[in-house]
Amino acid sequence: MFLERVEIVGFRGINRLSLQLEDNTVLLGENAWGKSSLLDAMTLLLAPHQPFYQFEAKDFHWPLAESTVNERHLQVIFTFCEKEIGQMHCARYRPLLVTGVKGDDRHYRIYYSCQGELAEDGSILTLRRFLDANGDVLPLQDVDQQVQSLLRLHPVLRLRDARFIRRLRANTHGETPLTNEHRLQQQLDKLRDDLAHNQQRLTPFEAKQFLPAMQQLLQHYFAEQGAQEVDRRADRQYSEQWVWRLLDNINRLIAEPKNRAIRLTLISIFSNLLQANSNLKLAADARPLLLIENPETRLHPIMLSVAWNLLEQMPVQRITTTNSSTLVSLVPVEQICRLVRESNSVVAYRLGAQGLSIEEGRRIAFHIRFNRPSSLFARCWLLVEGETEVWLLNELARQCGYHFDAEGVRVIEFAQCGLRPLLKFARRMGIEWHVLVDGDEAGKKYANIVRSLLNNYQQKERDRLTELPAADIENFMYREGYSSVYYRVAGLPSTIHMPMRNVIRKAVQRSSKPDLAIEVAMQAASWGTDAVPTLLKKMFSRIIWLARGQADE
Repeated sequence: MFLERVEIVGFRGINRLSLQLEDNTVLLGENAWGKSSLLDAMTLLLAPHQPFYQFEAKDFHWPLAESTVNERHLQVIFTFCEKEIGQMHCARYRPLLVTGVKGDDRHYRIYYSCQGELAEDGSILTLRRFLDANGDVLPLQDVDQQVQSLLRLHPVLRLRDARFIRRLRANTHGETPLTNEHRLQQQLDKLRDDLAHNQQRLTPFEAKQFLPAMQQLLQHYFAEQGAQEVDRRADRQYSEQWVWRLLDNINRLIAEPKNRAIRLTLISIFSNLLQANSNLKLAADARPLLLIENPETRLHPIMLSVAWNLLEQMPVQRITTTNSSTLVSLVPVEQICRLVRESNSVVAYRLGAQGLSIEEGRRIAFHIRFNRPSSLFARCWLLVEGETEVWLLNELARQCGYHFDAEGVRVIEFAQCGLRPLLKFARRMGIEWHVLVDGDEAGKKYANIVRSLLNNYQQKERDRLTELPAADIENFMYREGYSSVYYRVAGLPSTIHMPMRNVIRKAVQRSSKPDLAIEVAMQAASWGTDAVPTLLKKMFSRIIWLARGQADE
């Protein structure tokens, strides 16, 4: 089984959230938008230790920052679902069979509810129950025992910044203080035997040093802050570059189909190290949920890529939070989920299984995931036809007092990708958008695409579309008082009268469109804000309004 959905009402920073999960889910979201509260709920309520966690006053949601009264009720519901039909009847799930509810899709699900009530006298009641598909409580005996069985099979293993994790220390002989040392040694011996046929990829020395390298990876990311310098020197027996090369080589070895046995052994060793690092002993038949919190915190982008490839080899469900464009570029967009705080809830946006066609997915992967991964963190996209607008509009907006980076606005050219896939993607991912198009025939076609979406979703055209009253941005700026810039770049004296299109063509030939845009922006800076065209000022204002969540949907 796997954790299919988490539903939260009134827990810490989350007033309401319904989150669909996959085998691998990468969560994006701004500070105070609920990521940490989500991970805290899962860590506290899915911990296999007894006694079970009891809610405290700080766990109840505060509706407003200025409010002195918090909510009196909270509830977290975890939905576990079969991966394959019939899995619920396996031996490991037999004690939980009475908690299972068969759905219309023939899959059994377990609805595990943790509920808290805050009384007027400050006392708190914590209830753990199993529900049916309608949310009604199942009349079961020995609920605590069944909860314990569930948490034993699906515990949470949380990897986060070193300041919150117990250090994995080495003793004077360089051995790892694991409770299952004998088992680990057997696994290492088996690994060395398996690698005997792969010496062209891993030398015997590298195989022997796998454990120290893996330990060094975990300590580099999870090492306790403020540890003595002598301990750090002892831990880092080898240069970091050598360690990362070794781990990358191991990644490549694991990925080869013929090396399944080696992959399983390496994964088991890594699992033992993770358990030692988190001070948690897993049952042999456990299927843990791995929470990975901002892995980029202490890792260089190259090292992050190596570590992520290694984590991806773990056959466990994973939920990762990140603020890293590097990590986002490594993840298929179908696995990315954006959390957005709205007035009454935290909303989870993701593409879903049928989000994009194959061709649209390919274009988005190249245009956004690989080339512009930081745009997935934006609040609003300003979609423009070409590179010239990207150079020019960012600078003109700044001169008007709008700092796009600070407001979460990203200017993206859409000509290479196509407008429709980008708009479809932005809507599915909860990213606001506005489109600027030229006044030529191509621009009119783009405008019609936008209008067709507006008709479907009943949105106002002024919020989503700006049309230039000129063939392109160069013609527009020329007519808006910047003709002298184009004459100067073209090398033409101002006394010569030529058709506008000829002046612009000569200016582009002697320079380039991006350079010409910079010249126009520099001239606008010297003339002041009043020189910025009114049409663009209104567009900037509307975009900032969208980014701040004030658009009337």
